[in-house]
Amino acid sequence: MRRSKGQSGAVPAPPDFPALGRIEALTELPIGDLRQAWLEAWSAPPPKGARRRLLMLGIAWKWQAAVHGGMPKPLERRLAALEAGFVRSGALDGAIPAPTGTPRLMPGARLVRVWKGERHAVQVTESGYLWRGRSWTSLSAIARAITGCRRNGPAFFGLRERDAA
Repeated sequence: MRRSKGQSGAVPAPPDFPALGRIEALTELPIGDLRQAWLEAWSAPPPKGARRRLLMLGIAWKWQAAVHGGMPKPLERRLAALEAGFVRSGALDGAIPAPTGTPRLMPGARLVRVWKGERHAVQVTESGYLWRGRSWTSLSAIARAITGCRRNGPAFFGLRERDAA
């Protein structure tokens, strides 16, 4: 039984909304049936690891969109254009690496850190780093050699904020 607007703030569904009973029934379905309903609604399998609530919301949205219409056409066109741009750039297939918190360093750059009163200068090279006449492939290895314990190299040299510990 539906509550009126005055009870608990619930808004009644319009009487001409046929999907309401189906949507309410989603709460009773086992997860396997929800996954099947998603597959039927979206013509694609649900996202891996999707929780029950996401499945119910996605199915309900799709059913409501079928009755009342989906997204506005200008929004659909804009999203399609954005998707096409991502496809052209290769961002959707993983060809473009995700940005990291550490900036790219150009060869020739110098990183300087004072540790326990001693100044340590690291030169950035094409193949890694140069510190005390020796080539290194990682700033973390240099930071470990300086401090004697494991350190986040980029954070140690001030390239990234240190984690709040």
